[in-house]
Amino acid sequence: MADRLPCQAQSGAERVPRPFWIPILVALALSLPACSGPESPSSLSLGAPKSLLASLIWLTEDLGFFSEQDIRLQIHGYPSGKRALAAMLAGREQLAATAETPFVIASFGDPDLRLYATTGQSDNEVRILARRDHGIDTPADLVGKTVATQKGSAVHFFLSSFLLFQHIAPDGVNIEFMKAEQLPLALARGEIDAISMREPFLSQARKAIGAERVIEFSVPGLYTKTYNLVGSSRFVTQWPGVMEKLLAALDKGAEYANRHPGEAIRIIARKLQLPIERLAEEWPDLHLAVALNQTLLTTLQEEARWALSSGLVGDPGTTGSRIPDFLTRLDPQPLARAVPGAVGLIGIEPK
Repeated sequence: MADRLPCQAQSGAERVPRPFWIPILVALALSLPACSGPESPSSLSLGAPKSLLASLIWLTEDLGFFSEQDIRLQIHGYPSGKRALAAMLAGREQLAATAETPFVIASFGDPDLRLYATTGQSDNEVRILARRDHGIDTPADLVGKTVATQKGSAVHFFLSSFLLFQHIAPDGVNIEFMKAEQLPLALARGEIDAISMREPFLSQARKAIGAERVIEFSVPGLYTKTYNLVGSSRFVTQWPGVMEKLLAALDKGAEYANRHPGEAIRIIARKLQLPIERLAEEWPDLHLAVALNQTLLTTLQEEARWALSSGLVGDPGTTGSRIPDFLTRLDPQPLARAVPGAVGLIGIEPK
């Protein structure tokens, strides 16, 4: 009795020789469900625009790096990151690639929204494309003209910043809002005088109108636009480790782009249906990297104040106390585990 194991039942079974029980125990173990962690999803859906700043996603897919991480990723294209995010919020996508501006606006109404990493940025991606034959040769000539853009998006924020930089009052121009894909044709038809937009829509408009009849205004450094991987806070708890795999694949794609820029340009141009020459011109301004840094946090706070003052959220004049705490809306933990050293946020210590 003194040699009996604490959990051993006191029955006649003690007298059966030990070897007799071994095959029985093995059979019993095989008949029980395996004790394992949560299963990985059979496939993931990601909404992404065909935009230069989202090109790391398309490049990584083309190179097969998602598959290398054992991830079956279905990427659905959208005209803009704002629309990709809207699809995710509506439950049609699990993740979205979007500029920081739509993320900011959506954060006012969705406390579960999380930003996991920036995948691309540029301080010269958004431009003003105007028609010379409408009497526009300088930024000052925009006064009294109609400028169209996509509402509540990065190109809208750039337009506001551009007018402020040029000392043009917001009511000095007539601002119209359209879907991103409608802008090139509206400009070509002469229904508007200028657009605030990015590629590939700028090239589409330039081709439809003729390069000699348009003028492009840019202000490098005025606004740094980012594209970011966004999802629900529930994603990382429902699928542990999957976000890390996604970010590791994207980081490998960024490394490839830095080491083989010529081949990366060729692939991205094909995926975005953009002239290689135009993409080569934009390439020096394009920074493809997986990161989370303090500059992003500052931009989110600045754009939140702009969204409030512009009446895009809440009521105009609402105090800053309603601005979301973006420090809690960024989740750096998956990135810190997948790409050590990629997180540089003050106030957040990666685990």
